[in-house]
Amino acid sequence: MDGAAVHAALAALVGDAHVLPSPALTDSTGRDVGRPRWVVQPGSTAEVVALVQLCRERRIVIVPVGSRTAYWSPLRLDNSVAVDVSRLHRLEVANGVVRAGAGWPVRLLDQALRRGGAHLPLHPDAFGDTQLGSLVATACTSGIGMGSGSWGQILTGVEWVSGAGTAMWTGAADRSGVAPFMREGRPELTSLLLGSEGGLGIVTELAFRRRPPPWRMRLSGQAPSVLPLFPLGAELAGVYDTFRVQRTSRGSGEWTVDVWVVSTFSAREAAERAVEVARRLRIAGVSVRAPEAETAAARTGRSPDYDERWNGPLNGLGDFLARASLRGVDVNAPWSAAEAVLHVLENLVAAQVAAGVSESRLAMYAAPDFVNFGVHATVLPGESWSDEDDTPTYDALLALPVIPYRVGRRWPRGSADALGSRDVLRALKSACDPDGILAPGVGPWS
Repeated sequence: MDGAAVHAALAALVGDAHVLPSPALTDSTGRDVGRPRWVVQPGSTAEVVALVQLCRERRIVIVPVGSRTAYWSPLRLDNSVAVDVSRLHRLEVANGVVRAGAGWPVRLLDQALRRGGAHLPLHPDAFGDTQLGSLVATACTSGIGMGSGSWGQILTGVEWVSGAGTAMWTGAADRSGVAPFMREGRPELTSLLLGSEGGLGIVTELAFRRRPPPWRMRLSGQAPSVLPLFPLGAELAGVYDTFRVQRTSRGSGEWTVDVWVVSTFSAREAAERAVEVARRLRIAGVSVRAPEAETAAARTGRSPDYDERWNGPLNGLGDFLARASLRGVDVNAPWSAAEAVLHVLENLVAAQVAAGVSESRLAMYAAPDFVNFGVHATVLPGESWSDEDDTPTYDALLALPVIPYRVGRRWPRGSADALGSRDVLRALKSACDPDGILAPGVGPWS
């Protein structure tokens, strides 16, 4: 089938206005992620099913695309049909469960839920433009909200379309508000979708438990060293929403500490918890300022202090991309390995500064049973820091007990084989995408 005939077939499925020209696309790193032949915007799960079936019949590569806020280069769009899920914005709240389309930007979804007395429990330390489906595709376990759990704990179900063109819900209790069904010792498909980066299917809708917005108190301050803060990450589990410690190459040399203490019951309880957390932070050497209560306007999603939490480490996506590009390394590690990982990433920051990179931010996010580390470098026009420059860091991290949050194809090829999982992953890919048309070469499926 020639290009004109394919275009006509795509337009017949989703409407001509939703088959877009195909300029070269970039992500938040400024990398060229390829030029798709068509960018298609389906408006429903049924249209996604028809689209996949068409591409399967014609052997056309199909790649789901969100807001391209990633910094690990997961997309390869050349000569593909890029499926832009931004029109998938259905929203239903019933029986204690939220069902939301994968195309919702996380900030706008949170605002919509707050109007009805709920909120989005987790979102990444990225940008508020990031779409909801990306949190499944990337197994988001870093950044804001991580102290409340992970997406695997929040989800009750996922609707997705496989590479065979079949729509299905996984998670046996997507409307009951309880955790996904799991059989001890056996995989559960909702969990297997986490981190699949579009290689197994296209996420069209998510279900998670409805939660009222918590009352929050903010604690912030400075610390000369991060090491005394490590024990607090696990010990304070359950009383914080975010426990972030960061230092930038343009800062004072001290670490900035930012802790949001929460209560699901009352502002009074949040304030009482904040007093105790502040006391413990001071013992650990943090010069803590007086706790600040989240304003009523912020709690309902309508204020500058609410907006601040959705700008990520580098301000809003549009503002950032207008002036710079991003390079990042992100890993999860057990607390026992935190000091060793910190040493490796401090060396990376030093190398970036020596190379003339304008700003490099090293951040740590505490979770009860692990810690997330990220290095985010702001690269201005005329400056350079390439993927190859990160290689010594990856080599050093491979010697440690870490899990790469997402480094995509740049993680050494042998790592999956070392885990003994390559054959299992390939069998799963074959079952979900028998013709290999979904995001070929992505992540662990290559």
